[in-house]
Amino acid sequence: MNQLSIASFKSKYSQGFYSTFAIDGVPLEVWLPARDPAAQLHLVAAHAGLYGEDDNELVWDRSYSTAPGWTTLVPLLVCSDDLDLSCTVIVVEQHAHEDHIHWRRFGLLHEVITLEQPRVSWFEAACTATFERAEFHRTLDEFRRLEGVVMAWD
Repeated sequence: MNQLSIASFKSKYSQGFYSTFAIDGVPLEVWLPARDPAAQLHLVAAHAGLYGEDDNELVWDRSYSTAPGWTTLVPLLVCSDDLDLSCTVIVVEQHAHEDHIHWRRFGLLHEVITLEQPRVSWFEAACTATFERAEFHRTLDEFRRLEGVVMAWD
């Protein structure tokens, strides 16, 4: 199993440090391009706050879509200039199991994520991560607490 945590990170595309997810202690913005150079884009964490409230809610709703058997696309990284889901977005295909959450593959989104059949160019490298379910949810909850994210269903 991998460990999902929160890291403070400053990319060369951000003005300051921001919170991001880390896999096995490595910020996602470093972890993913190390496995597939095609993922080396000018992107920052989607969970650290997008300009539009609807986009923020969609990101968190998709992240928490973890009923066993569910598969969903979760936006993880977005364009640092736009901070929305209309520009460059890297998504992960997230599949939930009874005892773990599996990030199956990562790719570049070509259509708005709310479409029924979004078009994604999947990265060729076999980038996967598997997290213990309870730890995954604790990390999501902690990230929301750190960022002051309050959702409509809270």
